[in-house]
Amino acid sequence: MLTTLQQTLRSGRILTIIYLTSTVLGLLVAIPMYSTLTRLDGNSLAVNELLAGFDYTVFQDFMHEHGEAISPLLSVGRWTGVVYLFLSIWFTGGLLMMFARPSAPLSVNLFWQACLHYVRRYLRLFAVTLPFLLAAFLIPLLAGILVAVLAEEQFTERGLFWLVFGGFAVGFVLASLVLCVSDYAKVLLLKEDEQGSLRAFGKAGRLVLRHPLATLGRYWALIGIGTVLFGLYFLLDSLIGMDSWLTIILMLVVQQAFIFSRIVLKGWNLGIVYAVYEQYAGSRSEAVPVGKPD
Repeated sequence: MLTTLQQTLRSGRILTIIYLTSTVLGLLVAIPMYSTLTRLDGNSLAVNELLAGFDYTVFQDFMHEHGEAISPLLSVGRWTGVVYLFLSIWFTGGLLMMFARPSAPLSVNLFWQACLHYVRRYLRLFAVTLPFLLAAFLIPLLAGILVAVLAEEQFTERGLFWLVFGGFAVGFVLASLVLCVSDYAKVLLLKEDEQGSLRAFGKAGRLVLRHPLATLGRYWALIGIGTVLFGLYFLLDSLIGMDSWLTIILMLVVQQAFIFSRIVLKGWNLGIVYAVYEQYAGSRSEAVPVGKPD
């Protein structure tokens, strides 16, 4: 795992490109939002109250008073989220190419070529993965809620909570399995030049189920690392606060460091997936050279 982390960090230019792209997308929402809040600040003290910590009552009152001005920005934020999802899929081919050619840092030109070449395959894979992901998470969760509703009179509130939480936990485990399989399918689409997304998903699923500790175990380990980073971020947020310009700037630095760490974590995960695939799938040939887009 440490070797793939070193490979990921060695491609600093690629990580910076992805980070700057994410930052620009964020600014498309943040700048208009800041301008609007600054304009409304003279008429409402809610903005200053929310800086010290989130309060749902204050937020609800603020939206009730200024909802017409804020709603268009929230719509822009939703569309920005869709664009961010597309770019996340777009960058996958370039990130995997870093590990397909580990002898030297990947050039920026080849990175963009790989992104363009494989994006259609990964979009098709996303379309295949999404129904499995929703079913894997929602069916156990809804089953847990249904059992809790039907057995409401036989259980205490704590018992009902554990029924729902049990459904959520099973859904989380199954959803993480689907996402793990999807990552191995991404490697298969790149390394074996597979064209069928559903066929690649099936092959990847069999690989993951044959080697659950090496595949899913490592995937959960990275989820654990990501959870620790989230916890550290919220801990710093509570310790620093946002009650002055100095603390706001300090939290901005922390937020950007957190965003960059997520990008590194994504690259690290793909590197681990690529290495495990090479180890257990019996294929050590290089990825098919990048040519025209699919």
